[in-house]
Amino acid sequence: PHHPFLSNGKEKDMLLQVHHVGYLVPDLDAAVALYVNTFGAKQSGRGAAGRLGEIAFIQAGNVEVELIQPNDRALLTNGDDHVYHHVGYVVENLDKAVAEFKAKGYEFNSEEPVTNFMGYRLIYFNAKFTAGLGMHMTEASSLKS
Repeated sequence: PHHPFLSNGKEKDMLLQVHHVGYLVPDLDAAVALYVNTFGAKQSGRGAAGRLGEIAFIQAGNVEVELIQPNDRALLTNGDDHVYHHVGYVVENLDKAVAEFKAKGYEFNSEEPVTNFMGYRLIYFNAKFTAGLGMHMTEASSLKS
C-alpha cells in the first residue's frame, strides 16, 4: 500500500530528512547544560513560542534538538525526564507539500505555514492524521546552513 509520506516511484520522496526532534523539559537551562556538557553542543537559538513556552535549539554536529520548557507543567508527564513532543521533517517545497496533503484529506493545526523565531517556515499536522504523534514539515530553504 502507498504510504502518504513516500513517493510512488513517479515523484521524489516528499520528506527529505529529519531536521530535529522536540522534547518537553522541566528546566530549560538544565537541559541546555546537559547537551552542552555531554555532547559539546551549542545553543543555536532561544525564544518564546506563544502559549507553548520557552524554547532553545541545540546544535551538536549535524544534529539539532529542540528543548521546550512548557508553560503548562501538566504536559511534563515523565517527571524530571524529557518527554517527546514532535519531530520536524524537511520538505523541499512546503506549499506544494501542504497542498498535496490537503488534497488527500489531511488537516493541519493552522491554515497556513508559520515562521518561528529561528526563521524556520513550518506547519504542524493535526495529530489525528499522524497516529497521535506531533509532526511538522519545515521548508528546506528556511533552514540555516
